[in-house]
Amino acid sequence: MEPKQLPHLLSLLDDDSPIARAEVGRHLESLGERLSIELARLNTPPTPAQRRLLQEALRPRSRAVLRSAWGAWLRLPEGEPSLERACALLSEYLSGYVYPTDLAMVLDDLARDFLARHRRPGAAALAEYLFRERGLAAAPDYYDPLNSDLVSVVKEGRGIPLSLCLIYQFTGTRLGLDISGCDFPGHFLARVREAGREYLVDCFNAGVEVDPKVVASAGENSPWSVQEALHVPARPRAVAGRMLRNLARAFEEKGRPEDLALAAELGVALERDDLARSAQGGASAPPRGPVLRTGQVVRCPGLGLRGLVVDFDLSCKAPGIRRRRADADQPWYHLLVDGGEAVAYLPEDALEAETPAGEVRHTLLREYFDLGQDGRYWRNLRAWP
Repeated sequence: MEPKQLPHLLSLLDDDSPIARAEVGRHLESLGERLSIELARLNTPPTPAQRRLLQEALRPRSRAVLRSAWGAWLRLPEGEPSLERACALLSEYLSGYVYPTDLAMVLDDLARDFLARHRRPGAAALAEYLFRERGLAAAPDYYDPLNSDLVSVVKEGRGIPLSLCLIYQFTGTRLGLDISGCDFPGHFLARVREAGREYLVDCFNAGVEVDPKVVASAGENSPWSVQEALHVPARPRAVAGRMLRNLARAFEEKGRPEDLALAAELGVALERDDLARSAQGGASAPPRGPVLRTGQVVRCPGLGLRGLVVDFDLSCKAPGIRRRRADADQPWYHLLVDGGEAVAYLPEDALEAETPAGEVRHTLLREYFDLGQDGRYWRNLRAWP
């Protein structure tokens, strides 16, 4: 097809005949990678409506491009750059012709605009800029696939918890801020390290700092705890997998079976690659999260003691303790031992939850916990030394 025919083909995109639309799509596909260049050269750019029709007309070709690019993405080392690349690939698939711009450029523009308004970068100031000044907010239609398209979210100003948090994280990285993901079940949060403290931010709720007690209450039926959320950043590949699951659900809700199959295919490829890396030693398996939570009363039958969980490590961090490797490669817990001022550091397989939980007495109790009206111990944000 000659590029000079492009304006005529664009005018036929809204033809009522499925046969005509398919023929238009075939001619457009014949331009391959040149299509974006020729669209940019047009004296009269495509209208927003034409761009959306163009996106749909070229969906089959875009699926093939994404499959190929995903295979190359799987070979990248894990890290935030690879996560941003995964988001860019998904954005290009979902709205590459509607918003013909690269995700990195969109994020760069956000960082530059922030610096023009705020001389001193900070996580709180960035949240204020993104979620109040720029107005990024919760999407009214939670299951719109474009909610997982970071370019579309920035342009339209609406997203879901995961996409809003990623925009906050990636923009923060450009500003030298330490922002990562908190893979809390059911509601993705951002995790901030700044000025010697760690806290959570709810980007789906105007970027407010989250009360850890509220988070703990919301997750009480899960194996996750507030301290785990604070201390264990979400793995980039786990975040990419979560985004694919969100997309699959959205495609299912919208009745798009071919896109649903594609999202599932990419997710399976990611899981298989993770397993292969782990088996070959190319990447360590993600650490197992703790079964016990902070503020939980536990017993150690082997030592005949009971105590309160203050904090944990995903593996043993005390070099002076003699142990088997199997003992080390599991969560270890810092405990306030009931009945005095002693503390203990014990592996998960030596402990069991006390049911029902009784009262714990310790000289340091008030340093790390508040006692709720329901009798539960609420962990404050003071770091365990």
